[in-house]
Amino acid sequence: MEKKKSQSKPDDLAGQLEHVFLAGLGALANTQKVGSKAFETLVQQGESFRKGATNKSEALIDDVQAAIRGMAHEAQTKATGLLDQMRETPQMERLQSIFDSRVDSALSRIGVASKHDIDELNAKLDKLLKVAGKSEPATKKKSAKKKVTKKKAAKKKVSKKKVSKKAAKP
Repeated sequence: MEKKKSQSKPDDLAGQLEHVFLAGLGALANTQKVGSKAFETLVQQGESFRKGATNKSEALIDDVQAAIRGMAHEAQTKATGLLDQMRETPQMERLQSIFDSRVDSALSRIGVASKHDIDELNAKLDKLLKVAGKSEPATKKKSAKKKVTKKKAAKKKVSKKKVSKKAAKP
């Protein structure tokens, strides 16, 4: 009897192993079915989440752009108001003075004479002309030359008319 029990144990063991193997295959088949359904469900949930996130992102972007436009308008309004205030205050004169001094400095660096330099030169020239015996200052001399040139031009016109009248008489 012992032989029957020993022979039945390996047969039993082989049968049990086969059952375990078949159960494993069944579990694998079941997992594949459930897994593919679960995978499709996850894909659908991912697409839904992406659409929702895109809509929320676009709405957020629109809100941010609107806020930026509002802030830009507000900043422009404040800047315009500040400029108007600056124009009405002595600070604008101070700013203009600083600007003028920097322009003067730049002009002197490149060698352009300022109005002050020219006035000083005219004053020195007037002194030299007085010493030389001419009493007319350099600043008045220019206007005197213009008058002389105008008188000469007027005389030339008159003399041309006389010449043309004389030519017509013979």
